Amino acid sequence: MYQFDKAQSRLHSSCTKWDRYKSRYQIEEDVIPLWVADMDFECLPEVSEAIRKRAAHPIYGYTDPPKELYDAIIQWEKRQHDVEVRKEEIIFNTGVVYGFYTLIDMLVKHDEKVIVQPPVYPPFFNIPKSLQREVVYNPLQHGQGGWHMDLQHFEECLKNDTSIRMFILCNPHNPTGQCYTLEEINNVMELCKRYNVWVVSDEIHADIIMPNQHHVSALKCRCAYHDNLILLGAPTKTFNLAGLKISYAIVKNAVLQETFASVAKASGLSSINIFGIEALIAAYTKGDQWREECCAYIYDNFLFLKEFLANTMPLVRYEIPQATYLAWLDFSALQVPADFAERLKFEAHVELQPGIGFGKAYGAYQRVNVACPRETLKEGMLRIYAWLKKNRYL
Repeated sequence: MYQFDKAQSRLHSSCTKWDRYKSRYQIEEDVIPLWVADMDFECLPEVSEAIRKRAAHPIYGYTDPPKELYDAIIQWEKRQHDVEVRKEEIIFNTGVVYGFYTLIDMLVKHDEKVIVQPPVYPPFFNIPKSLQREVVYNPLQHGQGGWHMDLQHFEECLKNDTSIRMFILCNPHNPTGQCYTLEEINNVMELCKRYNVWVVSDEIHADIIMPNQHHVSALKCRCAYHDNLILLGAPTKTFNLAGLKISYAIVKNAVLQETFASVAKASGLSSINIFGIEALIAAYTKGDQWREECCAYIYDNFLFLKEFLANTMPLVRYEIPQATYLAWLDFSALQVPADFAERLKFEAHVELQPGIGFGKAYGAYQRVNVACPRETLKEGMLRIYAWLKKNRYL
């Protein structure tokens, strides 16, 4: 059994999540950060051991991906997602976000567009904009069973605007935590094939799945759609390795494999971190039990959050997500101010991720990261409750 309840201070480790309050905001170092998608759990011990073992060799020069790295990914994708992957289909990159930045630049001309489905992880629309590509929005619909694609509107967008060249799929979805069905994936892939649209499937949260839920990889779609599809995966969310800069693309299209690999090499995108190599191999070959126990602990945190809200803030709408460690809370019934998250940070010393960043229509939402010891989550929620009571929103 692994210990996820153990509190490990990350202060003074140059940690993005914890080490910014005093230097950036002049706030005391007692803020509880429940915002960025980064775990506060100690890493899989075998990952730490693998890094220490490699660090013992005193030279850290240019390093080629070893066979064991490819094998670890191939076996993980088969074992976890029932997907067959060949070595030549794997193209390494230093991060999923950097991957779709490069793919947009490669595959979408300046007069072409990218379609995304808000509410969604902000880089999905910010990166195309930074590359001067216009973004088209196909909002998800919230109803029974969670959040679902509006495929009728999706097709209308593609049919009415032939300049749409790429769809970025978030699978599982961040921030709603939705797991899409094979039928949904096949349906959206069929439309993209019909209208000659590339699909980039960001599956970085694919292994953080709640009990009795199931992630369907986009690669499970009909083989006829594979030429239009690029999957982006990584161990970095599941095993909390974001600082090690390692991820990978899976590309079935042989022509695109060659082009993307060439661009990735020329740009340095595929120059992955030497310690990231060791971490991925260790995580994907020795981390199955850790992943299962971690997901179980996260689910218990979701249950705690649901009960806490029911007892203290029953008007806050919340559904336990099917995947990810991110809770998507709707505060609209409380009519909190537009600067709610900022006020919580400075006045209550707890930080959430404002929903407005995921799309203009989601200003009443806050994203809460529950991948932390339960006492940390409890203290953060108590601070939010106290602030709401003090300011008469409850």
